[in-house]
Amino acid sequence: MKILVVGKKQIMHWPENVAHFLPKEYQVETFFYNRRNFFSIFHKFFFKKKRYQKCAQRLKKQIQRFQPDLILYISSFFIPLECYKILKDFPKLPRVGWVSDAFGTDQKKKADYLDILFCSDTGYLKATKDFTCESLYLPLCADETVFVNRHLPRLCPPFFAGVANPIRNKYLKAVQSKCLIYGSRWPKKEMPQHEVHNYKLQHKKMQDFINKTVAPINLTFSPNIISGLNFRVFEIACCGGLILVNDMPDLHLCYQVGKEAVVYRTPEDLNSLVKDIAKNPQKYEAIAQAGYERTMREHTYSKRLEQMMKIIKDKKVI
Repeated sequence: MKILVVGKKQIMHWPENVAHFLPKEYQVETFFYNRRNFFSIFHKFFFKKKRYQKCAQRLKKQIQRFQPDLILYISSFFIPLECYKILKDFPKLPRVGWVSDAFGTDQKKKADYLDILFCSDTGYLKATKDFTCESLYLPLCADETVFVNRHLPRLCPPFFAGVANPIRNKYLKAVQSKCLIYGSRWPKKEMPQHEVHNYKLQHKKMQDFINKTVAPINLTFSPNIISGLNFRVFEIACCGGLILVNDMPDLHLCYQVGKEAVVYRTPEDLNSLVKDIAKNPQKYEAIAQAGYERTMREHTYSKRLEQMMKIIKDKKVI
């Protein structure tokens, strides 16, 4: 069976990972609408509409050549509408989307070309009620080839990596224990108790910190998240780290809180938890281990793509 994965480059390498981790019995090709060459950059700035039309023509030619049995749109609503309209020329081609971002313009028009839309956040399902396609919850996951439990001594201070925003600032300012913070736009002078580095960590370097930190902090506060989880929840657990995250509804669908994860609800909660974890790490070792085992059973890329393909087959899309 042939699957064509359509996506946008450089969004967490999500389309590339989906293509790589699809079960080995499938023949897979990828299509990126945002190729970076002179002509695509020129059209991006001067002829945006024409750029999308040319992109759709490229996609149409690849479909004609590859003749896929399924087309899979990743980060579905980042992909221009023109790359959906060409599906009119392939009425029998099954089509599926997976979205992990807040909905933008034309989302209904795009979704109405699909048979199934997988949503990584149950909060998105409310916005899909008037879509003609079926919408289902399918959470994010971890790249188990990058995020690996190395069983290292956890001697580093509490650690957080991510882009600053007002809510994240508020929570980390409340943490009195020294933390290592990496990302961008952090108000370094406003949190002198922490060691702040205003630059982004690459994934391999991040997993090194996650493996060594006593408390890998996760703050899912983001405009793109309603009820769901970010990649970091699964990546931390995949490294054997303790899932320490603000309480979100979807967390309870993926892990047992108190047995496989710990949550906080206020800045004061986070401060108390981080202090206790740093002082008494042995109290949380069993929770971290249970979260790791659950993640390896259910929440890696390999497991998630197996799950997706089973649903697609059960729904008789292919």
